[in-house]
Amino acid sequence: MAQPITFHRTLNGAAHVGANLPTAAGEHADAVESAYEILQLLHDRGVLDLIRGLLGAGDQVIDTLVEPIDTPEAVRGIRNFLLLTKFFGSIRPEVLNSLAQAATEGAEREVSQGARVFPAVPQTAQREYQTRSRGDVGPDRECGERPVTI
Repeated sequence: MAQPITFHRTLNGAAHVGANLPTAAGEHADAVESAYEILQLLHDRGVLDLIRGLLGAGDQVIDTLVEPIDTPEAVRGIRNFLLLTKFFGSIRPEVLNSLAQAATEGAEREVSQGARVFPAVPQTAQREYQTRSRGDVGPDRECGERPVTI
């Protein structure tokens, strides 16, 4: 004949915690005191108010944060950043260091020999200024054209 199975009833979580709380508080008094100190510091710094506000705002905060990222340009930018990170991560630091050092030494050598940085830029800007000041170029005419009077 079948044997009876003994049944041991276990307490649910809340009742179990409630039954063990008086002994647990005594056993872990230092930990409970530290937790209260952390909670007080969070309250003093306003962190709890911030968290309460974020939870109260709900989806509005997430929508505000996601909206600028949800554009094709932002997605491309993030992808490009990840690709550049992967690319620079594949370069050994010694190689990149020697490249940066060579560029710095080359620039210093050019400056010490009297070379001007971007020598054509000031000349081009000066020519453009002179051309515009003569009235040869404007928003309504091309270079060298004279205004037409009717």
